[in-house]
Amino acid sequence: MSRIGFEVRPPRDRMIGDRVRRGTRTAWLALRTVVFAPGLLARRRLRRPPRVSEIRRILVVRTDRLGDMALTTAALQDLRAHFRRATITVLAPAGPIALLEAHPAVDQRLELPARGVPGAIVGAFDLAIDFTPDAGLRGARLVAATRAGVRTGFRAAGREVFFNLPGPPARRDRHVFDLNRELIAAIGAEPRADHPVLHLADHERESARARLAVLGAAAPRIAFHPGGHYPTQRWAPERHAEVIRVLTQRTGAACIVLEGPDDGALAARVCAATPDALRPGSLPIRGLMGLIAACDLFIGSNSGPLHIAGALGIPTVSMMGPTDPARFAPRGPADRVVRVDLPCSPCSRGRCWHHTCLRAIEPAAVVALAETALAEQSLADKAGADSAGRREAQ
Repeated sequence: MSRIGFEVRPPRDRMIGDRVRRGTRTAWLALRTVVFAPGLLARRRLRRPPRVSEIRRILVVRTDRLGDMALTTAALQDLRAHFRRATITVLAPAGPIALLEAHPAVDQRLELPARGVPGAIVGAFDLAIDFTPDAGLRGARLVAATRAGVRTGFRAAGREVFFNLPGPPARRDRHVFDLNRELIAAIGAEPRADHPVLHLADHERESARARLAVLGAAAPRIAFHPGGHYPTQRWAPERHAEVIRVLTQRTGAACIVLEGPDDGALAARVCAATPDALRPGSLPIRGLMGLIAACDLFIGSNSGPLHIAGALGIPTVSMMGPTDPARFAPRGPADRVVRVDLPCSPCSRGRCWHHTCLRAIEPAAVVALAETALAEQSLADKAGADSAGRREAQ
């Protein structure tokens, strides 16, 4: 009688390259900490936060993306409340800086070039703040280049050598919003703002409503964004399409698929998979903000538009796989997160060979939360209308 033998082999590790890169970066940051140590010891430090009367010109630096700027708007409000007579300037890339048009806490906006240091910032400020919550150096170097009397930012891998006012550590177990509050406190201001806020002009809101009317988008309206900076953050377009199909059938919602400059292919796949999707096309940042503000709900993965929706007060449902919701999820009372608890998630990786954390999220789970959000929004709108009616009757 013959015997059958079995050989069990583990799947090939397709992440070896990524593991090598992450290990190399970890070693480099450890070495950088050692290299910067003498400078940290020699650097003259300020012993106290600046007095309000000492600060007339403030520079806020953000070198990253849309969502990071949206989450920083609460800190801008706290700066304005504390340094009432100071001029606040924000330096950031073109997309994020556009979010701050019409923002009452910002006096001036400077667009950050791809390379180099803008000459306009050298010697022009009393206080310079880098809100980068990680080990990146560009923001810290820009702050140092200002030669401001007070320079601060988060501590990470020796980057604090560029500052003279100690800031809090860039802890990875803290929500970015809370880290910003800690940095505000280190400057001597009181962190009172409890949520990010973005602003739109009336004509921008009217333009968005007109665009949706042309599309035939009647209420309720749901904004979908299938994009994300990293491939691992993007839920499958076909699953977005399934959610759109079900919600259109059950609630009669108009489902608008949003896209940025790099999201055209993803939006096209969503719309190809269902005739119920409405596609306004690629829009500039302010136009995108207007469409989100005109909707009753936002559905998407961790991305800039998700945090824009949160800062505009729009309820959100977000699908999070490798993203740590404890660090990046919107935290408003109407914000909901869908995720599957796996041993490998959240990993914060930009690449993954199996993508199980997002593949495991079923459309039905997203639909259920979306229906709950729409029902709550309808009740809130009805309560608001009843209250307004009673005030008019009086």
